[in-house]
Amino acid sequence: MGKLALMIYNPVSGKKRNHKYTEILLVKLKEIGYKVTVNSSNEWKENEEAIQEACKDHWDAIFIAGGDGTIKSTLQCLAEQNYRPTLGIFPFGTSNEFAKFIGMPSNLMEVLSIIKKGKTKKVDIGKFGNRYFANIAAGGWLTDITYKTPTVLKTYFGEFAYCLYFIKAILHGKQSNKISIRVTPKKELSDLSNFIIMNGNSVGPLESLITNTTPLDNGYFHLLTCKKTNRIRLFFALFAKMLHLTETVAPLNYYKIKSGSFSTSENVIVNLDGDQVDVDNMEFVVLPHHIQVFVP
Repeated sequence: MGKLALMIYNPVSGKKRNHKYTEILLVKLKEIGYKVTVNSSNEWKENEEAIQEACKDHWDAIFIAGGDGTIKSTLQCLAEQNYRPTLGIFPFGTSNEFAKFIGMPSNLMEVLSIIKKGKTKKVDIGKFGNRYFANIAAGGWLTDITYKTPTVLKTYFGEFAYCLYFIKAILHGKQSNKISIRVTPKKELSDLSNFIIMNGNSVGPLESLITNTTPLDNGYFHLLTCKKTNRIRLFFALFAKMLHLTETVAPLNYYKIKSGSFSTSENVIVNLDGDQVDVDNMEFVVLPHHIQVFVP
């Protein structure tokens, strides 16, 4: 009968040129032994039901042909199942941060080769409030860029579109200064304008923000925080960080955390894996080794 797999396909994800390979991917997956059922519904409820069935019946794999937003949406259902099939990521999105994090190439034929070899690894994911994320959780000033950047710009310019919107936001956006984070019972960070929790070491076009990264399965995430500051000073601080001119750049601070309690006296929107989300509380925790993925 072969191996059973579900494919969650997002037909409107970022890189339009990849979509023409969808039928080829299905043929190739069949050739390497997978019987694939495709779900591409705009009604996410239908995708959730398909994921639940795949988990209940112990299917072998769930393939995601989409970007980080599609992975995040899949995790909301998958993370709460007792049995979770192995995830295979076909990077169809704009940034594909999680695919980069686990080492998946952008070339789809290379991804197929990796899946055929069958090597897998368990990786950590995060939980923020009642929602799950694979790559980043962020809040405060400048953290709305991924979902406020117009789709048409992302379609034609890819990650460079985020750079254009970032310049606009840093010149005209309103800074927040009401965020506090308790990272240990004795340590609280206060008067922050934003925060980013990262599973990997990059955010969109800002690559290698953290230089001394740790393995995929160490139970910690990276936390970058920033206090309210002069806009130009922040711009050059980020620039210096990107170029690795120095490990510590004021007003940016770095920590490793496995949990944290966040509070704010104003309405701070939370960004999970590139999308604006509502959460029922501001508690963060790492879920170690929670999902299994195909890796090179």
